[in-house]
Amino acid sequence: VSGLLLDDTTNNETPNNDNHVEIRVICAKPHPSTPNLSSDIPVTHKNLEIWPVELQESSSHQWRRLDQHGPWNEFASALCCGSDSINFRDCIEKFEPTDVVAVDWHGMLAWQAICTAITNNTNLATTRWRKDRLNVCYYNFRVYSSSSWGDQGNNNSSDGGTADNNQFYKEMEQLSCRLADGIICLSEHDRCALHKLMLQDKEVEDELNPTCCHQEQKKVREITILPPPLRGDVCKLARMMDQQHQEGGGSSSLFNMYLPEKARKALDYAHQQQGTTISQQRLFLTCISRLSPEKSPHIFVNLLQQLGGVDFLRRHCLVPILCGARSVESYAEEVIQSFKNVCSSDDDDSFWPCIVIDHHLGPKELAAIFSHTVLNVHPCLYDAYGMTLVESAAFAVPSVVNCGGKVGAAALLGENEGCVALDLSGMEEEIRTETTDGKNDSNEEMDGSVKKLNEMLAPRIQHTASLLRSCSTLAQVAKEARHRALGWDELSCCRGLVEKLNSLTND
Repeated sequence: VSGLLLDDTTNNETPNNDNHVEIRVICAKPHPSTPNLSSDIPVTHKNLEIWPVELQESSSHQWRRLDQHGPWNEFASALCCGSDSINFRDCIEKFEPTDVVAVDWHGMLAWQAICTAITNNTNLATTRWRKDRLNVCYYNFRVYSSSSWGDQGNNNSSDGGTADNNQFYKEMEQLSCRLADGIICLSEHDRCALHKLMLQDKEVEDELNPTCCHQEQKKVREITILPPPLRGDVCKLARMMDQQHQEGGGSSSLFNMYLPEKARKALDYAHQQQGTTISQQRLFLTCISRLSPEKSPHIFVNLLQQLGGVDFLRRHCLVPILCGARSVESYAEEVIQSFKNVCSSDDDDSFWPCIVIDHHLGPKELAAIFSHTVLNVHPCLYDAYGMTLVESAAFAVPSVVNCGGKVGAAALLGENEGCVALDLSGMEEEIRTETTDGKNDSNEEMDGSVKKLNEMLAPRIQHTASLLRSCSTLAQVAKEARHRALGWDELSCCRGLVEKLNSLTND
């Protein structure tokens, strides 16, 4: 949105500088009683309006859930029937959009609900709006039906997916592909998954309509990969580091005022133990991940355990920090407790701090934490993108990711160029072994990953200077990561989106 709204008087390269761009964003809004709400200020612009659908108080526990147990149905129903403050049907008809970008299957079902409200006939509405009025683009941020985690279970459970759950996602995503004129996804992994889904969709096999079949085949061939950009506010904060260096200051102290109090106290304690100051060295070993099964923060906990837990952290003066909003409560509580057991000690002679921040972090808090982070761990085995990878990279923080092209942002940063790719699947297997058998059987993949990470952190034993200066490998990765992260901004992404929409118009 920000890229599309760039003022052509301040940037002559804006792709829409010959046209007047008006944007309306329709989104869900949590009920005010929802805990741990973000304080982020939304994008504002004279050509932008946000039309929110406030959810009922009874849906507060569903907020931040993106699976089938989230509030997607309430969102779509409100768009079909209208809300207390907005009649979406009248607003959209008056606005007369030329293009629609629907995010994930939730967004496509919401758009279908809007069409239903306009014509009271889903099939006719879809045909009318697709062919006569506008282009509909399905922007897929995750292929749920191909995710290894399947489904998150019910509201109070973290049980794995079932055939019924995966069939639900398959049907929703096939429907989304059918309703769209064009499709965008975030990674090659997801493009292949969507391609497979569409080929399996029996609804598009219409021998009496070869034109329809041709259009669907063309749609399959032209699925576009367009990764989301680094947010403008995060990018601006990251570039402040350059100005700080030019003025002779250290970047670590730039955002100290935004550090959460518990993080500040932990840093003070660690620096006292090491005899350094808070601006001299990065000490955080960080994982920023929603506390939800598909994000696998338990792999971060298990990795720390294999490295040696609190003894390893104290020996190398690393402060572990786990940040992320709770999504599935029972799972989140289990991960947090395991993290505390592995990473901290209340013993007077062996005390060492660990930090849990279980709410959404704003851009300045992220900047403060990343400016003190030596290494970021992105634990999930599959992630369509992984924006925190790009955000950490912008602050010169290298990240550990699962290897094999399973994390979309790794393609932007470059596996083993702008991030460190390890096989984390062994860490997942270890968790399962401990859970089911109560044993601690390691395997070759896990041993190799731990050994490699140990080798990367080993220079801390031999040097008292900062890790980024003492470890050439991490410093090189961090430099490349930052260059690539800051190079893919909102304007770059905007150009890609406009090119895709224009291609649909030309068709």
